[in-house]
Amino acid sequence: MDFDRDKLQQQAENLAAQGVFIGTSSWKYPGWCGMLYDPARYEYRGKFAQTRFNRDCLTEYAGVFKTVCVDAAYYNFPSQPYLEGLVSQTPVDFLFGLKVTDKITIKKFPNLRPFRAVGREAQ
Repeated sequence: MDFDRDKLQQQAENLAAQGVFIGTSSWKYPGWCGMLYDPARYEYRGKFAQTRFNRDCLTEYAGVFKTVCVDAAYYNFPSQPYLEGLVSQTPVDFLFGLKVTDKITIKKFPNLRPFRAVGREAQ
């Protein structure tokens, strides 16, 4: 199956113009190199540079999609400098969705299976 990055970008842009924002749960997936990401941008001395990828891939992601989820917010709400760094890598019309922190979901939904104490029987 061929991946058409340009076609996807155009479809996402057309939908965003109608108020429908399509994106993914995160943007840091090295497995998307060669499809969404240009692998040459993240090579250093002939090898994949994870640090470079983590630092720079959001800009390339935002060239296709108009929104993304910030998974990190689930564990600890991001600092203002972190959020400003994200915003600086994206166009002005780009939207971020942030996961609700576990400090809220665990307190509000303590009986959901993922939040139960280990070894506790299902209710």
